[in-house]
Amino acid sequence: MTFRDRLDAGERVITCNRPHPLKLLKPALVLLVAIFLANLVQVVTGVHPGWSAVAPIILVAALLYAVVQAIAWATTGYALTDRRIVVLRGFGRGGAVSIPLETVAGVVGPRGRGRLTGCGTIRISAMGQTYELTYQKDPARFSELCHEAHVRWVNTVRWQGRTY
Repeated sequence: MTFRDRLDAGERVITCNRPHPLKLLKPALVLLVAIFLANLVQVVTGVHPGWSAVAPIILVAALLYAVVQAIAWATTGYALTDRRIVVLRGFGRGGAVSIPLETVAGVVGPRGRGRLTGCGTIRISAMGQTYELTYQKDPARFSELCHEAHVRWVNTVRWQGRTY
């Protein structure tokens, strides 16, 4: 995934990725259940012809849901620069959220079934708010990189004499 936000002068991207493909499992299951239900409705319409319009409605609704979720997955991402953490939210969700590293109070993670699935949730606390990065690929590595970048940036700010 490429970084889609503006960088400040001298800022560099450490890592940038999108959520794990496991996030697409729910839409795929919804689509499979819809196909099963549409086939079941086709059997019922042999006895009750009034139900014939239900199968296409079920299929279209499930397909629309799956497409919207796939687009949201493709346009969502998590980036770490040497100065901030950026959450690139999906299509229609309001753009990017930038969390400056000097305001980060803590990075907790990974949570979830990261060892089994290769993804998990990371919780970032900053200025009284909590951000959850769900379905993060290799959450332990991302959490470690966040901590290292935070320490490096805070030490740089201290040496320059800036306070926030």
